[in-house]
Amino acid sequence: MNRDRNWTVLFIGGASGMGKSSAAYELARLYKVNVMEADDICQAVKAMTTKEILPAIHCWSSGIDWMDIGVSGNVKWLIDVSKEMIPGIKAIVENHIESGVPVIIEGDFIHPELTASFENSKVKSVYINEPDKNQILQNYLAREGGELQHFRSDISIEYGAWLVNTCEKLGIKVVESRPWDNVIDRIIESIL
Repeated sequence: MNRDRNWTVLFIGGASGMGKSSAAYELARLYKVNVMEADDICQAVKAMTTKEILPAIHCWSSGIDWMDIGVSGNVKWLIDVSKEMIPGIKAIVENHIESGVPVIIEGDFIHPELTASFENSKVKSVYINEPDKNQILQNYLAREGGELQHFRSDISIEYGAWLVNTCEKLGIKVVESRPWDNVIDRIIESIL
């Protein structure tokens, strides 16, 4: 398989617990590039804005408890934050295209409409999906320890399904996270 880098910016999106961070960092080692996490971008945006400007990004600062809004409320929040993030991430991508410095941007807050909006062949995207709740539970347990996180896994399943559906409508590639031993090859193949 041709492993030459054919991109300047590579998006790796997906719901939490899907394996996208692990894949992003493995790809970064392979291509000797940096990874930028959408969570970090979100925190920077939050620090420089107010809830009046970006209400979804500041949602939890208003005293709302994520457990009280249910699975669908959390999925709506993830979608809303990813929409609010579009202008900031787009500016970062344009800067990397202009400078030619390659980067992988990974995270939950990468809206498929953002990745589909680039007509530049130097911007590629792939979403990782894990449809098995038990595997997501085990992924969280391995990564964070503690107790099994059923509610959080339910959110990931529903958000993941929304992402897959949206990606299919927009013609964006989705790669199943398993089998893990060849996920990197499958990601590379999907962006050729």
